[in-house]
Amino acid sequence: MLPALFLVAQVASADGAVDPSSRPSIHQLSLEHFAGAPVRPTRLPPKHVLTEGRAKTVGKVVYGYYPYWAHDLTTIRWQALTHLAWFSVTLDASGNATTLNGWPDAETVAAAHEADVRVDLSFTLFSGEGIRTLVNDPGRRANAVATMIDLMEEGGADGIAVDFEGFIDGTRAGFVTFISELRAELDARGHTDAQISLAGPAVDWGDEWDVAALLDSADYFFIMGYDYFWSGSGYAGPVGIFRLSPEYQGKTSWSGLRSVANYTSLVGPEKRTRIIYGVPYYGRQWSTTSSALAASTSSDMGSVTYSASVDDLAGGAQRLWDDGTKNPYYVFQSGGTWQQVYYDDAESLGYKMRLAVDEDLGGVGMWALNYDAPHPELWDALEEELPPMPAAPAAGHRLAPIPIDTFPFHHEGDTTSGPSQYFNFYSCDASIAEYGKEFVYEVDLCQAGTLSAHVPEAAGVDPDVHLLSDVREDACLARGHTDLSFAVQPGRYYVTVDTFVSDGVELEGPFTLDVDFAPEVGTQPCADHLECHAGVCECPTGSMECGGDCVDTSSDPAHCGGCDAPCAPGLACQQGVCGGGGTGGAGDGGGQSGGGDAVDGGEEGSADCTCRAAGASRSSDLGLRRWPSASVRRSRSGVGAGVRRRR
Repeated sequence: MLPALFLVAQVASADGAVDPSSRPSIHQLSLEHFAGAPVRPTRLPPKHVLTEGRAKTVGKVVYGYYPYWAHDLTTIRWQALTHLAWFSVTLDASGNATTLNGWPDAETVAAAHEADVRVDLSFTLFSGEGIRTLVNDPGRRANAVATMIDLMEEGGADGIAVDFEGFIDGTRAGFVTFISELRAELDARGHTDAQISLAGPAVDWGDEWDVAALLDSADYFFIMGYDYFWSGSGYAGPVGIFRLSPEYQGKTSWSGLRSVANYTSLVGPEKRTRIIYGVPYYGRQWSTTSSALAASTSSDMGSVTYSASVDDLAGGAQRLWDDGTKNPYYVFQSGGTWQQVYYDDAESLGYKMRLAVDEDLGGVGMWALNYDAPHPELWDALEEELPPMPAAPAAGHRLAPIPIDTFPFHHEGDTTSGPSQYFNFYSCDASIAEYGKEFVYEVDLCQAGTLSAHVPEAAGVDPDVHLLSDVREDACLARGHTDLSFAVQPGRYYVTVDTFVSDGVELEGPFTLDVDFAPEVGTQPCADHLECHAGVCECPTGSMECGGDCVDTSSDPAHCGGCDAPCAPGLACQQGVCGGGGTGGAGDGGGQSGGGDAVDGGEEGSADCTCRAAGASRSSDLGLRRWPSASVRRSRSGVGAGVRRRR
């Protein structure tokens, strides 16, 4: 069992008193605290538990750091874990391993493999000067790469987790080269399926992380989404604060939401699927000057594991909930001094897990495995929020946009409960933070003209409106604070109502959206029998244009299998083939005349008719489909259901 409160207390100071980039992380503090601890025997689960773990109950990456001092594999829910990062082997600036901490760990690796869980061997270097020296020297880089791969091979691991922290100026380019050389050497030594993960800071204070370039070689970038409030914080607050509230303005400027938004905007839509949102399975206790939320601190009392917080609550502490940050906490007095403990539980972690899904990240991870033992609820949350078959998205999600079927169009909503949270910094103006929740709409236009949209601002609520050519941040055509107007050509467009972020706080709330379209003079809408799909006038899905009408060639006896391909009198058209009686019945394969060889009515009919199979452009070719139902986006649920579109 892990110690519940395990970090040495420190005198608290204002956040600005320490260079943020030099703050020791929970990874470093924990490793230093347990330095020299004996490597104890590992508790192993029965084999059947491991084999049952092969049937995964999660649909995204779940990446757990496993500290060498945990030495207990019986409390891991293997079916809800995909990666185990064995923590850690330490390196020096020359690329030599200085402390193995019990590696190779054959029992842990064998158990994980039995459960179909990948094992990454974590290498740590927590000296900024040492990191810069290593990555900028070819010889040191080569030695480090060889050391890491040798130890990975020796212990039978599947990949390498690089946990270098405290970057200083002059590290950025060299670190990219180092990871590129690590990838190349892994491939050269036959480990083409070995993965590389990088533990990165929640905030890149010095702009030393070229994440987009790093992901050309690495498989995952693990955001250490914690230590926003730390041992030296001048105010008490959640170590993994999800979002800011007015109470925290001026006390911190970053949150998990902002960190995710920042990194996703740097890498583009394809690489954001390789970002892992790391969340804390621990909290922190401070002595404070009062019981008020975000009170000033007088001293740090150390980190508190999730399991220790559960014990405190069972012992009489009262769980409090801050809805502004979506985080629990509790307060009590000890020796006449107020104590505040901020931690994460299944409810608060659920918000973080849902964000990983909404942002289309690769998955979530945690520091650290077994910090929740023996309680099951955090595993339950993973299975609930990251299922293998996620539910279909709600109308207004980026994968299920609300169709704008008529003009003028009007819709009322509330971004507080927005169904989507994917767009963060639009290319129209990438300096404006809009990482709150959003509504997404889709409009198909078959005439050139001017599209206009209006979203009024209200007190404390600031929705902005955008016009996109695709459901991507870099496809922004126009942005408006309250209004936009843009000349468009025939095609498919998307309108988003997104939440502006002011000083780290999302200005969410109710809104109204009005959209209108003024066609260009001289252009014509689609004919009455046709619909507009992605800029093309065509028949509804399942029908074909024949002689100025849309017909179902699978059942129309006058156009059976194609235009102008009639069935003989008395014969029905079934599945595009004439046969049987007029009331229907299984077709016998007879031709259009009712006798002789079957005729392909589709080909014969199309010879004398300008026919086009409808709906080809309806299916989504955006490369973003990750939901089980391919028909969700084109469903008519939501505004304007079933209304003919003639633009």
